[in-house]
Amino acid sequence: MRILVVEDDLQLREFLEDMLTSSGYNVALSHHGEDGLQMLQNQAFDLLITDLVMPERDGVSLIAMMKRLQPKLRIIAMSGRSKTDLDIDSLQLVRVLGADVTLQKPFSIEELEMAIAKVGAMH
Repeated sequence: MRILVVEDDLQLREFLEDMLTSSGYNVALSHHGEDGLQMLQNQAFDLLITDLVMPERDGVSLIAMMKRLQPKLRIIAMSGRSKTDLDIDSLQLVRVLGADVTLQKPFSIEELEMAIAKVGAMH
């Protein structure tokens, strides 16, 4: 499975790369939404794992655009804000826009593995 991780936090991005690569996935990284969009337009990916709050293009608009361009792309959306009403609304919105799974940061390796297994079973 080819996975694109779009995350502006360097430490989390590198952790996700290490974890996913050691699990046998082919991983590409992007540090913001606009760069992630360009990568998704120029390369084929099976799964997008994206943060919602990022510079240049947020995860919400990235998800909306990519589901129009690549309807079969599987998406896991991550949010790091506290469990406020705004954050819960954002997670619900991205589900409507096409995210297959949402994760609230911080999440465990097991939660991420379960999310990937869930979207993998959708193929």
